[in-house]
Amino acid sequence: MTGLWRQRPGERAGRWLALALCLALGACGARGGVEDALDVPEPQAGVDVQRLTLALRVDPTELAVSGRATLRVKHPNDLGTLVLGLSSAMQVDLVRVNQQPVQITHEENALAIPVRGDSSLVEIVYGGTPDAGLYREETEAGGTVLWTDGWPTRTAGWMPGVHHPSDPVVWDLALEVPTSWEIAASGTPEAETLEDGWRRGRFVTSEPAPLYTLAWAAGDFAVTEQAGSVPIRHLTLRGDSLAVGALERTPAILDTLEAMLGPLPYGRFATVEVPLVYAGMENAAAPFFQTQLYGEASGALEEVMVHEAVHQWWGNDVVPADWRHLWLAEGPATYLTAVLYERLDGRTAFREQLVRMALLSRDDARRRLVPDALASPEAMLSGTVYQKGGSFLHILRQTVGDAAFFAALRATLVAYDDAPLATASFQAELEEASGVDLDALFETWAYSTNLPTLKTRWDRGTRTLSWELSGASGGLSGIGLELYIAQDDASGVYVPLDAGTATLTGGKAPEVYPVGWIADVR
Repeated sequence: MTGLWRQRPGERAGRWLALALCLALGACGARGGVEDALDVPEPQAGVDVQRLTLALRVDPTELAVSGRATLRVKHPNDLGTLVLGLSSAMQVDLVRVNQQPVQITHEENALAIPVRGDSSLVEIVYGGTPDAGLYREETEAGGTVLWTDGWPTRTAGWMPGVHHPSDPVVWDLALEVPTSWEIAASGTPEAETLEDGWRRGRFVTSEPAPLYTLAWAAGDFAVTEQAGSVPIRHLTLRGDSLAVGALERTPAILDTLEAMLGPLPYGRFATVEVPLVYAGMENAAAPFFQTQLYGEASGALEEVMVHEAVHQWWGNDVVPADWRHLWLAEGPATYLTAVLYERLDGRTAFREQLVRMALLSRDDARRRLVPDALASPEAMLSGTVYQKGGSFLHILRQTVGDAAFFAALRATLVAYDDAPLATASFQAELEEASGVDLDALFETWAYSTNLPTLKTRWDRGTRTLSWELSGASGGLSGIGLELYIAQDDASGVYVPLDAGTATLTGGKAPEVYPVGWIADVR
């Protein structure tokens, strides 16, 4: 999920922040959004859903589904009862375990199933009208669109499973909709058939992904294929087909990310236009993007696409150990978007990204990246995990150096491939790659509410700005951090943080912005 938006540095922070948070948190409209997230069971220790095969028929008119889900599950010998999340709005007609019918209970979005041994093949037949996760809307660009949006637990509205980032699954979806509808979904599209008025498409993910990143859509889509090192396709609503030109650099973007992080986890990439509330959603192999972006001329669509593309590695392939560690998905997606523009467009573009990344409210800046406790996943949705998380990564990169930083990223992706990643484990990978003790930095930026203060003084007579750091500023000096100084009557300049002073050309009091790091600027 993203709230990134392209804007020139030096413009007022409040305007950019309002738009960014509107896009990221789903505050721009009433359809979908995280406000209808479901309370679902917590993961059970030792339970690992490895594969989910789902046959789903959808009636778009009634917004009703009928499904058959088969889950291959490993679990402890003494588990006794497997508990899965599935909305109570779904009527469960039959459950089999290892091909034998069993008696279950289904209350408060929890489906309790008796199991034995250390593994089970669980088959669930169900249906109904979802109360979350499935949405329909009339659009000017392409008629009626039907789509799913699963973050953080809304896939439980129409699909059984463990709705938590720590248990990614391989999914095999067979989706049926009326023939007048076209289908897009997470995974690799297999053969499509038309029979008795129904269109049946099959999609399979080559690697596991969290349930909230598994999604599908149906509508009147125009499909544009792009040549690249992996198969690429763009699905736009019919009336927006020309807007796909904004995504012409997708092959170069994916190649750049692969050079940085390793092979694309899902082996192919698609973009899908739907009426999302927020800007984008990182659905595995097929991110979904907000319809409004396709009418913008600001470059926002490409930038949001980069953010969701990074998520294919960070968030989908390597998954957060729990919601408290969500910054390990959103921080890399935010910061590596800036790095991508550094590699494609140069240092000026990188600096502009960093200035915007470090613009966030004082409350968000002071909030812990890894909270001690969490009332709900939705409580994590703020500029903290996105922008503070990205800024912390920039500080870490400057501290350990490029070679060690990118080596640690790649090592983490290998060591935690399809496995839950906690902040302490990520720190260990960075320390292993660099040989640097990072306890103090992680204590300050990940686990505390401390924030350095940057005190500035403007001498109008000499046109000199001076500054000094105080408070939680250990580790920020001597690592090449910068300030961006903007004046209304002069061009902005970048200066080293360690310089302490700068003589400016303009006469008006300047505005000071940390470049990719966070401080309380006074």
